[in-house]
Amino acid sequence: MKPIYLLDTNIYSELAKPNPNEEVVQKVIQNQKRSAIPVVAWSESLHGVKRLPEGVRKERLEDFLLNQIQGFFEILPFDSNCAWIYTDLKVRLEQNGTPMPDSDLKIASTAISNGMILVTRNTKDFAALKDCSTLAFLDWFSES
Repeated sequence: MKPIYLLDTNIYSELAKPNPNEEVVQKVIQNQKRSAIPVVAWSESLHGVKRLPEGVRKERLEDFLLNQIQGFFEILPFDSNCAWIYTDLKVRLEQNGTPMPDSDLKIASTAISNGMILVTRNTKDFAALKDCSTLAFLDWFSES
């Protein structure tokens, strides 16, 4: 089954919290086979864990990323098609006076390239793309 949801970092990292949002956890579990993670978000997560001091928390998060996330979700590359979309959108946003951080724009480009719905808690970070792209996004934190 081809994934239809692209999970932003703030969605899958919710699973590692001591008291996660239960609705988000259920949606991630229900849609596991229909979800993937962009390599840009994956690298952000790895970077965040690598920066932690050695200890139990770092070990627990490394285990979570490697065994709960990498083991269960496809990690989609930022490929040449993503790069074309990214470049086009970056220029459009610059011309509109609404530039975005590169990492968010790469995540959005990955979703668009793969015809996926971006699932993020930070929908406002992607709002500038609404009028100049085909990006569709959801917030599983605010859905009933």
